[in-house]
Amino acid sequence: MIPRYAGALLLVGLGAIGVAQAQEATERFIPIGQSPGLSGKHTMLGRIEAVDTAARTLVVTAGTNTYRVAVAETTRIWIDRSHLKQPTSTGTFADCDRGRQVEVKLEGGQENVADWIKIRADSG
Repeated sequence: MIPRYAGALLLVGLGAIGVAQAQEATERFIPIGQSPGLSGKHTMLGRIEAVDTAARTLVVTAGTNTYRVAVAETTRIWIDRSHLKQPTSTGTFADCDRGRQVEVKLEGGQENVADWIKIRADSG
């Protein structure tokens, strides 16, 4: 026998999936450090300290911690130009320059592989 509240739990669960998918679809438009429920909790905010183009990895310093992050072909890279009052643009691995401010979200299943990277645009 199925409890009466099972249908309500199913709807709540499906609603949570919808919210997650909506945020994933709009994530590129959210400025660095301002992703609701993600920034600073499930993402790292820091600076690129080193770039290894042959291995497609970045060394990112976030606070007192340093991380080596792999950038897969499927990693989404965006250039955050919100501080310039311009829209976000699509970036590439070539935009990952030493010293740039970034926000990185790692993939859930693979350790230290970036799901997406937001790079703060240069002000020039």
